[in-house]
Amino acid sequence: MKNKRPASKRLLTSTQEDYLEAVLELTSVKAVTRNKDLADKLGVKRATVTRAVKALTVKGLVEHETHGYITLTEKGRKIAVEITSRHNILTHFFRDILLLEKNEAENIACMVEHLISISALEKISSFVKKIDSHTRED
Repeated sequence: MKNKRPASKRLLTSTQEDYLEAVLELTSVKAVTRNKDLADKLGVKRATVTRAVKALTVKGLVEHETHGYITLTEKGRKIAVEITSRHNILTHFFRDILLLEKNEAENIACMVEHLISISALEKISSFVKKIDSHTRED
């Protein structure tokens, strides 16, 4: 079966995907991030972040200086961008097409982004684009 699952799903847990997405978001504001920044963003303890970052470092997805900065590798950035794109498409679908409340749409998108196949996401994305183009024509 072609395009069954995103590349990141063969490599990462949903929690690890959340970490990559958070590092991407935080480093879009500043060039680098720290354990404390990630802990605050994800609502976890610094020790939890340390373990997660260590696992991502072993997988070659982040670079981390001990007690220092965390940055995405090129491979990590590519996966984080893919995850963020899935999240954005799904959030738009749930919030703007299905008209769910913003927080609910975000929460559902966050859960679904880790489970959805590429083919299902492509169909949702295509559907959203059609709806958006009809909306702009009105």
